[in-house]
Amino acid sequence: MPNYQPKSAFSSRLNARAGRYLSLSKTGRFADIGQWFRSCLLFLFCAAVYSLTYTDIAPWLLLLSAAVLGAGIYTLIATVCHDAAHGSFATSKWVNAICLFAGFSLIGVSGKLWAERHLRLHHMYPNIAGTDIDADGSSLLRLSPSKPWRTWHRFQCWYAVFLYALVLPHLAFVEDFEHLRKARRTWPDKFSGVWPIVEFAASKTIHICLFLVLPLVLTEHGIAFLACYYIVFVSCASLLFVAINVGSHISDAAEFFDPDSDGDLPLDWAHHQIRTAVDWSPTSKLAIALTGGANAHSAHHLFPRFAHTHNRALSRMVIRTAREFGVSLNILAPWEVLRAHMTHLYKMSLPPQIVDGSRAGGG
Repeated sequence: MPNYQPKSAFSSRLNARAGRYLSLSKTGRFADIGQWFRSCLLFLFCAAVYSLTYTDIAPWLLLLSAAVLGAGIYTLIATVCHDAAHGSFATSKWVNAICLFAGFSLIGVSGKLWAERHLRLHHMYPNIAGTDIDADGSSLLRLSPSKPWRTWHRFQCWYAVFLYALVLPHLAFVEDFEHLRKARRTWPDKFSGVWPIVEFAASKTIHICLFLVLPLVLTEHGIAFLACYYIVFVSCASLLFVAINVGSHISDAAEFFDPDSDGDLPLDWAHHQIRTAVDWSPTSKLAIALTGGANAHSAHHLFPRFAHTHNRALSRMVIRTAREFGVSLNILAPWEVLRAHMTHLYKMSLPPQIVDGSRAGGG
């Protein structure tokens, strides 16, 4: 794996301030009672919207409820399961594991497998060639300057949105199987044996039963209508995931890095996290509550073991320390995040010889 440069004075100052903040926090690094309350309300809301599937409401209203349900379940995963993956939603490992499994099962994804890849790869090595699970995804899209260019990439700005709408079902029914095979070989301490297989199979079974089998058996909706309902549901959840998360790294405002011949990177860990992350409204309490802190991405990557409710205070700390050390942060307006992602997508669609050789932002 790549090697970072030694810790900088900027990183040491940040860690010292985070340590003082942690010592004064009533809940430590974990979620507070407000986050638990909002999470329970969100779960009940999703359950109520899902129950509409078994009523006789107008078909167009039912399709609208599918979109709302997709948005609700995505928000549940972003605000509860993501923290649980980092061990910061609850103080109990078992509670975190249950939340992680239950939430990701709603979209048919193995929470245990996703968390392992998210923590070991994405958080350790964002925007580094060959290590980041986001930038090194499907060959249908070229998201990183280190990926080989293919003829079809020339049109990726036109077809990307259709692929983005299938991100979650593709993860659940295609990528997850390949990831499990690799995980059992790479991390046998966590994925060998029977229980990882049981968790993996259960996540698929719950999703299939809730959204395919039960509606087909217990309602009078036709197969064609239920297929439309399912497509609306997964597409809405997938597009929200892409809109809120992908632009936080895959962006013209972020940088991409390749290790040198010795496997060394040019920056220390803290500077690398900042240079590869994009923020929008990082001190907004509402934005943090709705996105699980994805909008305050620099703070989250610098302090990944904190629940997202701490990200407002941590973002202020990062901004203050960055100013003191002359460190530039990538902070955009919300609409600029989408523009920067599309600009990057366009640059990556061009043959490499047409694009400037710089690695920054893919441009």
